[in-house]
Amino acid sequence: MAGYILERRTPGPDNEWIRVNDTPVTDLQYTIDNLTPATEYEFRVAARNKKGISDFSLMLPKILTVEKPDKPGRPEVVEVIGTSVHLQWTAPCSDGGAAVTEYKVMYRSRTLEEMEEISDYVAATAEFLISYTIRNVLQANTKYNFAVAAVNRIGRGPWSEQLEDINTFAGMLIFVDVCLYLEFKRLFIAGHRHGLVAGQDC
Repeated sequence: MAGYILERRTPGPDNEWIRVNDTPVTDLQYTIDNLTPATEYEFRVAARNKKGISDFSLMLPKILTVEKPDKPGRPEVVEVIGTSVHLQWTAPCSDGGAAVTEYKVMYRSRTLEEMEEISDYVAATAEFLISYTIRNVLQANTKYNFAVAAVNRIGRGPWSEQLEDINTFAGMLIFVDVCLYLEFKRLFIAGHRHGLVAGQDC
């Protein structure tokens, strides 16, 4: 036996089989290049020797080609509070054939030669707009550039266009536990109803 001949097609009753290799493959595996991303394909194989080509095998199960996702939209600033920067961006036009699982965020100031990647996990959502607030990382009174990238099971796609020259400033972002605040308010009102005054023994 001289080897094997492979054919491929996209699913559909009217789609024709296309020969993958003109020279028979002698190995039991073969890499097919230049397929269209995020596209289903069907494959079949036949043996070839000096007498000719055998009948083709049954079709393999449909295979979906996958690649890294496209770049997301350039991030935009929603709000800057001190050194906390709230960013928002749009999902990539193509996920590469596999769902986007997370996003990476990076930043760079004029004092940094290279972009720094934030270690936080930015989970992907079904929403077209994704947002994330950078906290406890940036320095006050500094200009920063920002970019984002999408990740699927194949890997990280290209970085988006950079958002440039966003200023941080001195200040703190204080978070209030709403439940604790409401409980304190309830106790405070109840104390006044019973004639209690702050600092007075019960």
